[in-house]
Amino acid sequence: MIQCNTIIDSLNVGILIIDEDLTIHFANKWVAIHANFEPEDAIERPLSQFFDLDENRLKSLKRHIKTALTLSSPSFFTTDSNHYLLPMKNSVTTKLVFEFMQQDITILPYDKKKKQVTLLIYDQTSLMEEKMRCDQESEALAQAVKVANTTIKKLETAKNKLIKQKDIIYQQAHCDHLTSLPNRIVLNQRLHRLIENNLETGKKFGVLFLDLDNFKEINDTLGHDVGDMILIHIAKTLLLCTRKTDTVTRFGGDEFIILIDSIEDEETLKNIASKLIETIGQPIQIRHHHLHVTASIGVSLFPKHGTDFNALIKNADLALYLAKADGRDTYRIHP
Repeated sequence: MIQCNTIIDSLNVGILIIDEDLTIHFANKWVAIHANFEPEDAIERPLSQFFDLDENRLKSLKRHIKTALTLSSPSFFTTDSNHYLLPMKNSVTTKLVFEFMQQDITILPYDKKKKQVTLLIYDQTSLMEEKMRCDQESEALAQAVKVANTTIKKLETAKNKLIKQKDIIYQQAHCDHLTSLPNRIVLNQRLHRLIENNLETGKKFGVLFLDLDNFKEINDTLGHDVGDMILIHIAKTLLLCTRKTDTVTRFGGDEFIILIDSIEDEETLKNIASKLIETIGQPIQIRHHHLHVTASIGVSLFPKHGTDFNALIKNADLALYLAKADGRDTYRIHP
């Protein structure tokens, strides 16, 4: 009989269940091996007893736990090899092995009443080792599936968990962790595809570079939790104001880039940019805060303002600078 605990302990992913006070309620073997402790010894113990967490790491972790519990949705963040959120004593992920590595952590709501969350901990070494292991063990896995027919219900549960983890990994690689919008990787792919297709057909498309006005002040005065909720709201607004054929991406921070496909002329881009400015400028309420958020937009047009990725993004950025210089809450098209 296949045991779920055996499957969980065989995963090349760290799994921790903790509450908002950072008390450990579960740790799988991956975490125990990398952090050098026995899983049963960690139960009901503080996280700080097993991990060297400075003040900044503690604040960051508690903020993400609060976000996950408040929004009832995953909270994601990434740290590089010099600043792992949970430094591992026995980790092979070092710059001696790879030039750059990162630790990706997903925080999932587990029990809202008890204010408990599940931490899924990945690093690039684990993912590469997992892929190699899957390739080497595919034949053995097929045989194991046949043997598992008598425990099909438990096996289906385990399979669903693995599928969800695969989806999370794909999400982390291709989507922004906060807003779930496509990230720079997808933007690069789709913009290059648009350029190739439209060079052949002679059609036009637009690039809108959007930046929220004075967003740093919102983060500084109201906190990053409110700032994150605003970014999520803006992402949903942009999706509602654009077509399914358009591409809305988060470029970084409070910057978004929108690809407007199949347009007749600049007038179409003006109408879309004006609509976005007006819609984003509508009053919103985040928690008990009544806010008025505005945005500035820079616009470039293919092929008039460039026929390659860098030129189109650069010229849209220059147009955004002009919109900021002209008082913000407006748009400008590259001259």
